[in-house]
Amino acid sequence: MQTRKIIRMHSARAFFATILLVLSFGVNSCPPSEWASLMSIKSSLNEPNFGIFHSWRGTNCCYSWYGITCDPTTRSVAQITLPGLTVGDNHRRLKTSKTGYMTGHISSSICNLTQLSSITISDWKGISGNIPECITTLRFLQILDLSGNFITGKIPYNIGSLTELTVLNLADNHISGNIPTTVINLNNLMQLDLRHNAIEGPIPGNIGRLKRLNRVFLSHNRINGRIPRSISNIYGLTDVDLSLNRLSGSIPFSLGQMPVLDYLNLRYNNFTGRIPKSLLASRMSHLDLSRNGLRGNIPDVFSEISYFINLDLSRNNLIGLIPKSMVLATYIGHVDFSHNRLFGRIPAATSLSHLQPASFQHNARLCGKPLKPCTHGGIYKRE
Repeated sequence: MQTRKIIRMHSARAFFATILLVLSFGVNSCPPSEWASLMSIKSSLNEPNFGIFHSWRGTNCCYSWYGITCDPTTRSVAQITLPGLTVGDNHRRLKTSKTGYMTGHISSSICNLTQLSSITISDWKGISGNIPECITTLRFLQILDLSGNFITGKIPYNIGSLTELTVLNLADNHISGNIPTTVINLNNLMQLDLRHNAIEGPIPGNIGRLKRLNRVFLSHNRINGRIPRSISNIYGLTDVDLSLNRLSGSIPFSLGQMPVLDYLNLRYNNFTGRIPKSLLASRMSHLDLSRNGLRGNIPDVFSEISYFINLDLSRNNLIGLIPKSMVLATYIGHVDFSHNRLFGRIPAATSLSHLQPASFQHNARLCGKPLKPCTHGGIYKRE
């Protein structure tokens, strides 16, 4: 009888303990399922330098948990933001060290956070592992930022199911494989950043379906094929960086007709053909086509709307005269036409007087300020 009484007492205590735990998740705390998932993340990641997970205590993960932000209305976890810390950061409760790197592996337990709208675990340069496929079940996710780590493997094929995603930032990792074709289903995507990885294969041909996209950074990869012409259908696209890849073919004329495109970097690829007139006649301020196989003349289409902070056409196979219309440009900042086969006189204008010899060197038959004076056949006098 005494043994039965003890068992009943322990059972009753366990029952009331469970009730108290449930009641402790008040209306102001995050849902118990999300709390449990955060505990799984805490146990799967190792961050010994600052002890940031020491603040992940108690049952209310919406209050004073470092890096956690909840939606004020639903009380669901809206963001996990764990940027790299430095000794100078004002976090007195956290330990300081010289590195501030987080180590550990991305665990499939992250997929228990079914109501998350944002995950940011960037700049630690210590998180390793693969992106679990089940991360694509987080249908409320708005921001996925895992940049600056040692993540390997492929981008989950079903990434396109995260239809609320506005930012996909996997830059500065060791991700391989292709860009999944399902990425074109991310209707709300505004920023796609896959820089500095080992991604290969083509850019999805229907990328133009991402109507809200305004920034695309795919540089320093192994991407090949052509630039999809559909990219020109994205009205609000302002920044495109496809440099240091293996892209080939001609540059689409329609890129220069995009209404708000301001920055286009295509350097270090295998592009051939001529420079589209539309690019130099556009309103963009940064254009880099250097280190390709472009040929023909530089289009003579500069005008009063031309405002180039940086214009780099160096190390191609360009031939002919430097356009006289450059003198009409409202502003020409940095220019690099070096390492081509240009000839003739460099146009003389106040707007070009600040340019240095390096901008025109290694064009054997080019002359005029800031290079040597033009003296061919006595036509040009010493300047």
